[in-house]
Amino acid sequence: MITLIAAHDHNRAIGRDGDIPWHIPQDLALFKRETLGGAIIMGRKTWDSLPFKPLKDRLNIVVSRDMSLNEHVVTSVEAAIALAYAEGYFRIYGIGGQGIYEEMLPLADRLLLTQVDTTVTGADTWFPHKGQGWTELGRNNLTDGTPSAIAYEMIKRR
Repeated sequence: MITLIAAHDHNRAIGRDGDIPWHIPQDLALFKRETLGGAIIMGRKTWDSLPFKPLKDRLNIVVSRDMSLNEHVVTSVEAAIALAYAEGYFRIYGIGGQGIYEEMLPLADRLLLTQVDTTVTGADTWFPHKGQGWTELGRNNLTDGTPSAIAYEMIKRR
């Protein structure tokens, strides 16, 4: 199953100046709990923004032309997904940035999106429009951060 996991503001902004413009501990815990034991696919800028590399207990795959970044670097999303399957992973997550989300959205079976109750000034990275065909399965209020947020789980009917 391919899942995209992201947090975005009211305008779908996900980043500013190479960083996430909010801190919501419950959302970070959700991300960790969900992705542990899975394969995570990210672009180079997302890799560069990680405070600790690689993220533990997950197969970290970076899509980049710079093959020196990580043990698992590939040049396309398709190659990243193929590598995850070849390594025996069947829970695959796109974790950003914008280009990875845009390329993986048509391939995704599931979205885990956190709607952050803010509008980011100066945002430079966005989550794409998800389009139609997604059904909301549930939501959870995240109240331990500033600003507050709502986490949604959606699944696409095929």
